[in-house]
Amino acid sequence: MSLQTFVFENDEWVERTISADELMRDNSSSARKTGRPPLSSPPTCGVLTRTIVDSPVIRWVLPVQLRSARYNDVALIGDHSIQICELGRDRQLHNVIKKNDFGSRIRNAVVMGSPQYSRKASESTEDGTRVKDEDGDTDTIDLGTTVPGFRDVNSQLPPQLLILVLEQGDLVFLFLQQGHARSWVWVSSTHTVPGHRLVCPGFHMAIDPSSNFLTLGCSENLFIMYQLESMEGLKEQYFLKRPLTPIKDQIARSVKGIIHKIEFLHPTHGNEAQVILMVIIVQPEVSKLAVYEWDSRLEMRDFFRKEVPGYRLDTDYRLPLMVVPLKVRNAFLIITERITATCSDILAGPPVFMEFELANREDTDLHHGTREPLWTAWTRPIRHPPYHDRKDVIYLAREDGFINFLECGDESEIETSVSMGSVDCNIDTAFASLFHLFGDVLVTGGDSGPGAVWNVEARQSPQRIGSIPNWSPTVDLALTNDLANGPFEEHYANFGDMSVFPLRPDKVFTCSGRGITGTITELRHGIQARIGLEIMYSSIIRQCWAISDFDGTVEDGFFLLLALPNGSAVLHLHGDLSEPSEREHDTIPYDLTSTTLAAQEANDTIVQVTTNYITVVTPDSYSQNLTSEVVKDHTVTVAHAAIREHKIALAVYSGLQFKVVLLSIDGLEVSVQHIFDVDGEVTCLTIETYAFNTVVIAGLRQGGESTLAIYPGESEQPISAAPIFIQLQPYARITGSDIAEIADNDDFGALTSIVLVATDPGIGIIMAGTRSGEVLTIKNHTSQSGKYEVWRDRFGMSPSHVYPGRVARKPNSVLVCCDTELAILTGAGEEMHRILPTDGDTPSMSCPPINSITPLYEQIPEHGETTLAIISGSRILITELQRERKPVPRYFPLGGTPVKIIYSSKLEALVTVVSRDGLPSLHFIDPTTGHDLSQPLERKKVGGESYNYSGVDYITGLGNPETRAIALTTWTYRHGGVVADWIVLAMRKRDKEGLLLIISAGLEKVPTESGVARRIRFWTKFDRKIRDGPLWSVATDESGVFLCIGTHVQYHVIEQGRFTVVRQHEIPSPASWMQVVNGRLHVFTTRHSLIVLDYKNDLVPEGEQMVRLHTDDTCRNSLHSIEVGGAKNAITMLSDPMCGVHGLWAPSEDERPLKLVFQAELQASVRRFARGYTRVSNGSFKNRPRFGSIQSGPVGSDILGLTIDGSLQHFSLLNEDAWRFLRFIQNLALMSAKVCPHSPMLNVVASDWNDHLDPEPKSEPKLKMHVDGDILQRCLDRRVLEELMADPQHMKRFRELLDPLDDDGLLQDSRETESPDFAHITLAYQILEYYLAPVL
Repeated sequence: MSLQTFVFENDEWVERTISADELMRDNSSSARKTGRPPLSSPPTCGVLTRTIVDSPVIRWVLPVQLRSARYNDVALIGDHSIQICELGRDRQLHNVIKKNDFGSRIRNAVVMGSPQYSRKASESTEDGTRVKDEDGDTDTIDLGTTVPGFRDVNSQLPPQLLILVLEQGDLVFLFLQQGHARSWVWVSSTHTVPGHRLVCPGFHMAIDPSSNFLTLGCSENLFIMYQLESMEGLKEQYFLKRPLTPIKDQIARSVKGIIHKIEFLHPTHGNEAQVILMVIIVQPEVSKLAVYEWDSRLEMRDFFRKEVPGYRLDTDYRLPLMVVPLKVRNAFLIITERITATCSDILAGPPVFMEFELANREDTDLHHGTREPLWTAWTRPIRHPPYHDRKDVIYLAREDGFINFLECGDESEIETSVSMGSVDCNIDTAFASLFHLFGDVLVTGGDSGPGAVWNVEARQSPQRIGSIPNWSPTVDLALTNDLANGPFEEHYANFGDMSVFPLRPDKVFTCSGRGITGTITELRHGIQARIGLEIMYSSIIRQCWAISDFDGTVEDGFFLLLALPNGSAVLHLHGDLSEPSEREHDTIPYDLTSTTLAAQEANDTIVQVTTNYITVVTPDSYSQNLTSEVVKDHTVTVAHAAIREHKIALAVYSGLQFKVVLLSIDGLEVSVQHIFDVDGEVTCLTIETYAFNTVVIAGLRQGGESTLAIYPGESEQPISAAPIFIQLQPYARITGSDIAEIADNDDFGALTSIVLVATDPGIGIIMAGTRSGEVLTIKNHTSQSGKYEVWRDRFGMSPSHVYPGRVARKPNSVLVCCDTELAILTGAGEEMHRILPTDGDTPSMSCPPINSITPLYEQIPEHGETTLAIISGSRILITELQRERKPVPRYFPLGGTPVKIIYSSKLEALVTVVSRDGLPSLHFIDPTTGHDLSQPLERKKVGGESYNYSGVDYITGLGNPETRAIALTTWTYRHGGVVADWIVLAMRKRDKEGLLLIISAGLEKVPTESGVARRIRFWTKFDRKIRDGPLWSVATDESGVFLCIGTHVQYHVIEQGRFTVVRQHEIPSPASWMQVVNGRLHVFTTRHSLIVLDYKNDLVPEGEQMVRLHTDDTCRNSLHSIEVGGAKNAITMLSDPMCGVHGLWAPSEDERPLKLVFQAELQASVRRFARGYTRVSNGSFKNRPRFGSIQSGPVGSDILGLTIDGSLQHFSLLNEDAWRFLRFIQNLALMSAKVCPHSPMLNVVASDWNDHLDPEPKSEPKLKMHVDGDILQRCLDRRVLEELMADPQHMKRFRELLDPLDDDGLLQDSRETESPDFAHITLAYQILEYYLAPVL
């Protein structure tokens, strides 16, 4: 048998006869004659996401006593977290504890129980007045267990519990217990809401005034009534150590229609057993008011066996905005868009509404929209119980910040309606009144702009006394670098250069807020230092010390001893930090003629060392001696000094010879104890207790190298005792004279300061600053002579100085001052956090330049242990450090709504589009000062090639109320010998037309009284009207501009001064985002995912279609994207409006579909991705690819994503080994009540273990390739890996998955030890610390 066919031979087709044997032989050959390479395959990788800045949105503000009656606490509840704050004596909110491990959105919240507040300031809380609180709200905890060993402290249940409903269907009861070291621990009890077919159970939630009944309303057709255990019964269960069972009984009641409102009304005075439930049900064209009444002492089920028909509501009242139960006459307020009315005696028959007018209904400047502003929230101020027997008072809040005060009586309707004026923030559902002895404290919050704390005194308007950060909604993101908008292929140019790191981290800016509260917000994360007092001095201050005033009492105040460039000064401050005054030299015993080098107060003795004198002061007397006389050498000069208790160490020199002199203090006498000759220069020194002995630790500079010298300091030690010298080498782990590991041979500068961090048995950890901007960590093995390890972290270019970290209450920590910034380094250099001074009156204040610091907790203990004096040039800032890291935003007010933002590296300015009163305008903002640098100009041609420029309010194309900004980007134009940097702004007009603006901008220096200021002049260079359809998105390359007009993508180039279309392509749906990647256009459509187009194909004539290379075979909605992964296996990470993130890989072969590599689900949709160096400098270096991390950009850079609710997400790519290991830990954590107390996996029965509880990672579906870094963070913080691996099978698999990630050979070194599991656990924690290191 043979076949006749054609084959291509010698450049032509010829006819040949092929036998069956030849055909079969060719098909079975292992190597095809065509030599066709195999098709490329997608990489196997996962994605790790974590929240680095939580959403600031607050949905509810609920006064609640979850700890005990001693605390005046409030719960700030967001969509996924709860922050408990305490209202302090200063009427400020102080953070107590946060809970964000729900794993599900919080749908609703109420408070169970009544608060107990003291009637007088001197009255104990146990005798306090019980005050009922109707508008309870939520918090989350674990009620089933108590903290071991703390039953004596936690012997009583707190007055109130917080009840939450989660979207996953859990009803959670929460309170707080005292934990170790004055910490607080959440306690929770979870009850599953029955029925998976219910429509949004908990959409409505209410608790009756006695806290005996709780109702959950679905959005339609059904509500569930729970009978709760009384607080007395729960307290008894808790005291007897029984499991808490808050729910006694429950019953479901179906209704016909949509449940619009459901509330409990207050019982008739004196009839506390009465329970009244009111339900407003909406049916087609009619609304009904149903009322259920029963006696709480009787069986609840009997009253819900049949549906109550209800009363028909008039059209004006059928859809109320709010229903407010009143404490008198079983009444309630009903508030609609246009009507406010009361309804009383509801049990007597059909409802009768009495309308009343609210004072002053004028709109405020905070109102958004064309219709009247709506009433959004209410709160009841706390009054003593007798007051509520006959009256009730309510604060009503409107969305534009207007507040009205109402007083209702038991005999009449509204007795008082008073306008309280407006507050300068929008108010949503977050509104509450807190208890205070001397007036009401209101807490307000909204969904646009910061919230606030207000003090309301009798017959006075609210006065702002504090702020609550809120930068939502956020619509755009910009980083102060060039990585986000540059061509993707350039990102990898310096991958191999490990020295390419920014000297300062990139700043993160967002478009935040709406209307007059609109701002550009700089997202910062660190430890806040609240400035309470600022003192200006007439000279630059080098350093200061706080010392006592022996002539007065503690209440009279204390002294600040200032070191000046050419002398010293003493300031006196009162105990309340008021009235600072400078003391004259003849009124104090200190030396003010020379610069102070060191000062100390200990054991009622103050010692001052200046460059000339040593002064010792006691409450009864003082002595002052010339240093040259003490050391008996009149030629010496004192360079450095240190004091510790009764010892003084001096670094002195005479000619070129340095010496270290150790002095002893006995009463007022100072004498020489030891003198050590030094070979080289002494650059700094300190006195510490090291290995149970007092020693002098000095930094030496010898022959261009730095050495750490440890001199004996005990008087009983012989003077001939040999000092210890540690030769410092960069990036080195040194054992004796052998260098085990060196990453760089560059030397570092001389030491500037030294702090002994820890002295564990056999090990001493010393940290030192250097003149080259680094911090050294020296780990010396005292038990093994000559064995030590040295690490260094770079902080900046200027000298770095270290200070003891006791003021921050962090173990093994130092404070670091470098490049005029302050940070805290904890864990012997393992973790670093910025310290950010803030002034509540100046939210746009940048961090002041910091020279030095000194603690004040010994002089003013009533202000807390974390009080710190920060020296900034000639200013002294008295600050209070906060306990934990948190977002510390900085706001640049704009007076309008910012809609787009980019950063221009050429102009070193933020470029933003702002809508003021509906008129769009362009602004250039200085990212350091927040000043507006804009000078808009109009360009007119005056003949030939000349142009005239004149100042205008809006450049050409802007200032039109019918247009709105769609896209803003930069255009680096390089074509035809023309080199230019332009700004491209795309506008949409009437949803049918578009406008393209090409804007030129230049920097101009403007002389001012204070120096030279910057100003940016800009004008419209090209403007093109688009009439083919609406503009959707814009992208650029060096030669042209890509426009998405309707469902067409067009490529425009400039020819003879005019735009010409040279390429175009039709797409199935409009493009929400476009980007040029490696010479190809990536088009992200609103409904059809990613389309990759070739617009440079020379085979296609001009004006023809672009070539479609790749499409997605799955329809996905697109918001934004960023290119990640290596240059050879680049992955496009795409976000969608449904909170999803998708990793798409494009094959190297054309016309093949895109492949999904991974998928993730977040808590909110990512509006913008960005890439940059946001870590501190040492963090960027440590962010090298390790432990299976896939490099996704320049070395040290990170990928961030901004969500609409203001949270900031971080993304890391994982290779298969890293994904399997981290996902294995996550799967086990989901089954741990300690890590995920509200995980649905905890409800899975043991029989379903194989199907549902198998921790082995699965690669399908691709959603399983997602690793939740927030869960891993809890595993790291709570150190639970040992507990998760308690099962031997889990530990075995854990070791198998961990072995491929042992980059440093830690496991190999430990295989001969007796406990290899310890090495595996240690390595696992190192990997978690690497992936979860701070990014901001």
